Amino acid sequence: MVPLPLFKLGALFVRQISKYGANYIKSQAHDHPKFRTYAARYGQTIHQINMRMTVKLLKDSAAEKRAREKAEAPTVKTEEQTRHDEEQKEKNAQKEKTTNQEGSKSVWKRKFRPLPEAKAVDLFADVIGDAFVLLVAGGLIIYEYVRSKGKPDANAEKIAELNLKLEALDAREKHLEESEKEQQTRVETLEQAIEEMRKASSKKKTLSFSRS
Repeated sequence: MVPLPLFKLGALFVRQISKYGANYIKSQAHDHPKFRTYAARYGQTIHQINMRMTVKLLKDSAAEKRAREKAEAPTVKTEEQTRHDEEQKEKNAQKEKTTNQEGSKSVWKRKFRPLPEAKAVDLFADVIGDAFVLLVAGGLIIYEYVRSKGKPDANAEKIAELNLKLEALDAREKHLEESEKEQQTRVETLEQAIEEMRKASSKKKTLSFSRS
């Protein structure tokens, strides 16, 4: 019988509970007076940061698009026009650099139109709710990683067992080879002794015949 993946079921249950927790945080942001004030204030802060980042990204992408279009425009110019364009390009680059620096500074210092209080509260509640769900999911992932590292690896154990069996087979094979060599040496020694005995007996017979 295959064991049920209890941890995965528990993790799924915790994730569902975390969604209910996120919804509870969102409802409290609207219903609780102190929490609503806190949510409205920091919701406006999140809104300002989002708007500044959006404007900054749009400016950067627009400048990059203009530069790409200028680089890809096919033109045939004289040497004087080329020199004039290069001087103009250097002036424009310096001017654009100064403008970008001022623009980037002004974007991060700029104050955008604030959201209505209800929308600011919704924004803060959404961010906090999503952060809560992500925090729970991240905690489960870290716990599963630590748990899997602490648990012995079944594949590693099987590989170690196979290695031990292979080592035992190698040792047995070497032992059999050594035994076979010893046996071969004994056989050769016996054959040599028998051959010497035959030679000795043949010599004795020859001597006895010669005397007679």
